[in-house]
Amino acid sequence: MRILISGAGPAGLSLAYWLQQRGFTPVVVEKAPALRREGYGIDFLGTGFDVAHAMNIIPRLQAQQIRVKDIAYINDVGAEIAVIGARLLDKVTRGKYLALMRYTLVEALYSLVERSVEVRFHQALKQVRQNTDSVTVTFDNDQVETFDLLIGTDGVHSNTRRLIFGSDSEFEHYLGLYVACYPLLDRYGIGDRRLHYTEAHRQTVAYATERAGEIVALYLYETPDEGDIPREKRLVRLQEQFSGMGWITSQLLADIQDPDGIFMDRVVQVKMPAWSLGRVALLGDACGCMTFASAQGASMALGGAYVLAEALQKQADYQAAFLYYESVLRAAIEQRQQTARGVIKTLLPRNKIEFALQLTMLNVVLRDPFAGVLRRVMHTESLWKQFKQRGQNYA
Repeated sequence: MRILISGAGPAGLSLAYWLQQRGFTPVVVEKAPALRREGYGIDFLGTGFDVAHAMNIIPRLQAQQIRVKDIAYINDVGAEIAVIGARLLDKVTRGKYLALMRYTLVEALYSLVERSVEVRFHQALKQVRQNTDSVTVTFDNDQVETFDLLIGTDGVHSNTRRLIFGSDSEFEHYLGLYVACYPLLDRYGIGDRRLHYTEAHRQTVAYATERAGEIVALYLYETPDEGDIPREKRLVRLQEQFSGMGWITSQLLADIQDPDGIFMDRVVQVKMPAWSLGRVALLGDACGCMTFASAQGASMALGGAYVLAEALQKQADYQAAFLYYESVLRAAIEQRQQTARGVIKTLLPRNKIEFALQLTMLNVVLRDPFAGVLRRVMHTESLWKQFKQRGQNYA
């Protein structure tokens, strides 16, 4: 069976790996000219950690992880007001945690398939037609090909979803804020810490990447939905939104080296009544984006890729396989979406009362006795054994 995968991110590349392992012929297309290197750091834990272990890439990821001694919340002069140390984080995640740049995970996954799977860059879907026997795809270069199935793994603003299921407005739910980031040289002494500074309706974060002497400056701010902000306007928008912001925010904005390289996006969740239609299915953020606040996006994408490949191998009826995959994942995705919405409500306090409540909560909860509570809230428990067991019982 020849299966087209649209999107060379964590979901698409891990799906290509598992499909190839099971005797399918996956073909991956990616509209970018190369693997994407923009974006922010991710928390990689639980389910994703176990799936990556089964793929034998944990040693590579460990060698390239972000250096994180602790996560500190600070005031306008950089003094700590709450801290979660690496030891507590390790206890909460039972040692299955890596702080990674997103591109580190993507590059590790790509290394597994680059010699065995056809991966085409600078190619995107233009039109999709399907019948009972196949899916016919017209690409943006007007090339036409036929496949048995199409899986959209092309992210929160999925082109595959748009072509098959409908407009973004039907499925994307804006949560009231934007996120932006870019890399910088560490001239500020951030080192191996992740520092959060918050004012009403906005937050500045700085943390190291895997490269010595490099950090990421990240910004969150509340605003009405403005849609996609063009690259040439992003720096101006950040300067407007963070004018007068304390700590080292003005320095971080002044020191940007490549304004065209700013990653900026609306924070949205994707909710759909069904993840498949005919011979087309969606995976990862394309059908169930949870946002960065869930700390689960990449992990659940890898888990979902394993479940979908397993279902397609064991079930001759692709529609039954799609339904099984969705039945296994949907409840876990929706639970994590709900948690993320709760986290986002507490990220950017609006007044002194909310600041005081946030500070009290942080100082009470970020302690060893609350490790179990944090484990449940963060959904750090792995679903890998559950996925494997259900797969063994599925036929």
